[in-house]
Amino acid sequence: MDVISFGAGKQSTYMLIEALKGKFKTIPDFAIFSDTGCEPEKVMNDLYLIQEKMKTLYNFEIIIVKKGNLYDDVLKFIDGKINRVASLPYWTESKGLVQRQCTQDYKIAPLRQYLQKVREKRNVNLWIGISLDEIERIKLSNVKYIENKYPLIINRIGIDKIVNYFKTNNLNEPIKSACVMCPFHSDSYWKRLKKVLPNEFEKACYFDEKIRIYPGFNDKLYLHRSLKPLREIDFDYKKSLFPELIEECDGFCGL
Repeated sequence: MDVISFGAGKQSTYMLIEALKGKFKTIPDFAIFSDTGCEPEKVMNDLYLIQEKMKTLYNFEIIIVKKGNLYDDVLKFIDGKINRVASLPYWTESKGLVQRQCTQDYKIAPLRQYLQKVREKRNVNLWIGISLDEIERIKLSNVKYIENKYPLIINRIGIDKIVNYFKTNNLNEPIKSACVMCPFHSDSYWKRLKKVLPNEFEKACYFDEKIRIYPGFNDKLYLHRSLKPLREIDFDYKKSLFPELIEECDGFCGL
C-alpha cells in the first residue's frame, strides 16, 4: 500500500500532483494530513481546496486525521484544566530545549492509528515530501510495517524546481505548513507571519506569554531562542542564519 504523508506545503503538494499524473510510476492509494489544530488559516484553506480538486480530477482522497488542538490543549494544561499535554521544544532560560513530544503525539500517532485501521496487515510505503536540498532530514521508519519513501530525493528534485513548477503552471504556491507557535521558526518566518498573517502572529504572541510560567519548570519558557518575548523582538535587526525550520522530527512538519 502506497500512502502520501501530506503536509500541505510546497514539497508534498508538488509530490501529490505529480504522483497522480504518473511521474513516479506508482499511483498512491490515498494521502493523509495530520491536523494539529494550529496551522495558519491559509494552510488549511489551501488544504481544503486541493482536497476537493484531487477528488474531482482523480477521485483521490486526502484523509484528514486529528488528535486534538495542540494550541488549545497546551493552554488548558497551563490553566490546570487537563493533566497532560505533549511538550513543544520550548527555549528555556538555561538555554536548553524542552523535550519535544508534539510531532509524535499530534502528527505521527494519528497517522499511524489510521494506517493500522485500514492497512489490513499490508505493509505501507509512506511517501514523505522531502526535497533534495533537505536530504539530511530523511530517516528510516521505526515501525516494521512502514517503509519511508522519498520520491523527491530519488528523482533529485530540489525546492527551486518545485517553486518554479508552481509559477510556470500558474498554480497557487502553498506556504510553509507548521504550527503557528512552533519554537523552531526562523526569524524570517516570524517576520513574514507578523506582516502577512497578523492574526496568527498575535496568537503566537499570546501563546508565548502564557508559557512563561509553565507547570513543572523552574525556568521561564519562550518561543524564541533569544529568550525574549516574541512581541518585543525586532525581526528586521539582522537576517536569520536559520532555515524555515531549524530542526524537525521525522520529516512530518513544514512540508
